[in-house]
Amino acid sequence: MARVVVLLGPPGSGKTTIGEALARRGFRWREWETWILERWGDRDQLLRSKEAALPELHAEIVRWIASESTPAAMETTGLSDAPLLDELEAGGEAFVVRLEVTEEEALRRVLGRARGRHLSDDLEHNRSVWHAVQAAAASRRTDLRIDTTAVSATTAAARIADALPS
Repeated sequence: MARVVVLLGPPGSGKTTIGEALARRGFRWREWETWILERWGDRDQLLRSKEAALPELHAEIVRWIASESTPAAMETTGLSDAPLLDELEAGGEAFVVRLEVTEEEALRRVLGRARGRHLSDDLEHNRSVWHAVQAAAASRRTDLRIDTTAVSATTAAARIADALPS
């Protein structure tokens, strides 16, 4: 079985909600954006420290994945984390789930979510990230695709669990 399920998608695709649903199914789950905000502050501070921050974050994620035998689930847009995803895929550790959502629905969700929990609550920033993820995801290998506008987080988590190789 894969050591980590990677929930790959743009802001508003349901990564956090599905990660929490996977946790209820026995997967290890940690919301990394909260850790990032606690460690580096807001998105602008993170960007100023990006050269040191990303390697530190990636090393912490790798340690966390390796810390237990229970499969982990992590979320990413796949943009800044592309080197980490490449490393996890090369090691055969990752089961990559691409979460798909329309731009309109993603932005509706971003507007409705709790403020201060994510790296950016700015609608236009999230719109630009949505577009960047669409371009980057086209070349990323995925094991499963889920349209999160069509299924609940609970159903998505069940599909992921059922799709994982034994």
